Amino acid sequence: MGASQPTKAVWWTCLIKELPLVLKDTPIDGFGPEGSLAALNPTGQVPTVEDGAFVLYEMPAILCYLCDKHGWTDLYPPDLEIRAYINQYLHFHHNRTRHITIELMAPHVTAAFVDYLKARGHHALVERVTHPDKLARGQAAVREILRFIEQGYFRSGSAFLCADWPTIADIACYEEVAQLTWANLFDFSEFPTLHGWLDAMRRLPHHDTAHRYNIVLGDICKEPNTIERFIEACDAAVEALAEVGVKVR
Repeated sequence: MGASQPTKAVWWTCLIKELPLVLKDTPIDGFGPEGSLAALNPTGQVPTVEDGAFVLYEMPAILCYLCDKHGWTDLYPPDLEIRAYINQYLHFHHNRTRHITIELMAPHVTAAFVDYLKARGHHALVERVTHPDKLARGQAAVREILRFIEQGYFRSGSAFLCADWPTIADIACYEEVAQLTWANLFDFSEFPTLHGWLDAMRRLPHHDTAHRYNIVLGDICKEPNTIERFIEACDAAVEALAEVGVKVR
């Protein structure tokens, strides 16, 4: 749960807006289409939100729903053009920005449990994890994605993607992009706008609490990940949320 980029986007948004939430701890075998979580979400993935009897999954849909329900018009403005840019980004996010994790972050995180991936039939991920040029290949894929973002957003010199202030587009994007800084997997110096955006996003409330997992996991380029380190980082993420009053059951 702590390692999930989409989940961090949801709980960071809730922390920023001081919306009480309860996290449900799911055992590792509860994920996936055969796990217990599939009773709520057929993919068996997080984030999955229960709001009373209402169940919703897919991070962008969850963020839009929360903003509309609670009137968070700063994060999801009613202005037609700004909202259109945000929606454009969120559609872009699914099959573009998410590949930052798929192509670069995940192969270095999951290097610690290749045998588990093989046993579960995750052949595409195993190929990325074991590829001798996985760092260079992943960086090349990320570079193309970041070029699209740097050139396609930050209109009129704004420090943020779709408006002159941070929106849910920035929060969703940040979880994929910023993780590479802690992990030491990518040099952002060739993308000055994104580099400045990362600095601006770090100043938002509850940043370090929401990203305790990444802070504890640290550099997985020079120091390859281990199962023990991964578990420690996931536990630290839950502990950080408990420190600010988030309940876990």
